[in-house]
Amino acid sequence: MRGWWSAPGPVSAALFLVGWCAGWVGFLRARTLPPSDDEAPVSERRSERTAVSVVIPCRNEATNLAELLPNLRAVLRDADQIVVVDDDSSDATARVAVDHGAELVRASSLPDGWAGKSHACWLGAQAGAHEVVVFIDADVRLGARAVDRLVECLCAHPGAVVSVMPFHRTGRVVERLSMLFNTVSSMVASLGSPHEPRRVAYGPFLAVRRSEYMKIGGHSHESVRGAVVEDLALARAMPAAVAMLGRAGEVEYRMYPHGARQMLEGWTKNTAIGAASVPRWSALFIIAWIVSLCGGTVTSVWCYAASAVQVAVVSRRVGNFGAVSAALFPLHAFVFVAVAVRSLSRAALVGSVGWRGRRIPTR
Repeated sequence: MRGWWSAPGPVSAALFLVGWCAGWVGFLRARTLPPSDDEAPVSERRSERTAVSVVIPCRNEATNLAELLPNLRAVLRDADQIVVVDDDSSDATARVAVDHGAELVRASSLPDGWAGKSHACWLGAQAGAHEVVVFIDADVRLGARAVDRLVECLCAHPGAVVSVMPFHRTGRVVERLSMLFNTVSSMVASLGSPHEPRRVAYGPFLAVRRSEYMKIGGHSHESVRGAVVEDLALARAMPAAVAMLGRAGEVEYRMYPHGARQMLEGWTKNTAIGAASVPRWSALFIIAWIVSLCGGTVTSVWCYAASAVQVAVVSRRVGNFGAVSAALFPLHAFVFVAVAVRSLSRAALVGSVGWRGRRIPTR
């Protein structure tokens, strides 16, 4: 009998190698938002593109909004428009928006059949004044030319929804348990096709042309308005989708600063519908990779070492996950599988998930 310290047998090695290579394919195929060129003066950078309407859907985001709005003022041009949609907040979200000079739209009542974020995005888009509409979550922070680069990509794909998955800037140790969730999210889009039925978009930083968006009904589309994960639903409703990864310092967010409970609720929500919406080839490669992480760990120390090196490389692209997190990837894999099982069981048996004080139906 082979021990953990021995080399794996040929069958085990072959099975592990398939999943391990699938992980590298997902990593290598992922597109990254083009880097910024900060040599040009700020005044020139701001005049290079058409004006945009930035829509920020907010539900109890006063703290994040107070940081995001000054950040946006520093990177946007004078003609750009900022619209904050207050999604029935109980904190000072509306006052922060007004104090920072943003246009405020109130969404006090949620119509039947709508999810909160979809409703807020739809109201904000209708209030927009420009052809290019950029949706951004309140926890996102942008570098000097992130909006410019996003708009450039949209100009190259005018009929698509163009989006960026931000670099995850974690703080507390427990936040680093998001490592595999972020990594898998980055692979979902990389392994799919922009025109296949199950397209992918990242909601935190997303741009569309108003004409194309309104043509399909935008967030009011029948398959988007009540969606738990509205970004994936919007990607499927639009003619095409281009999804990229954000670079550190250019497009960042801190997803779950309030700890494990918020993180569990958030990833449960995202996985409940997101798993069923993943492109088939992406799902196949991701499952093979996760199996290699779990199976290889118990098979041989050599498989464990190969996976640890791989995780260290691929995770650094999506967040500030270091060598310790990579070495502890079996713990991360256990958390990932446990949350996925919890999410899918709640979606199937309960029929809803919780998020920000609301129950969101999953079927």
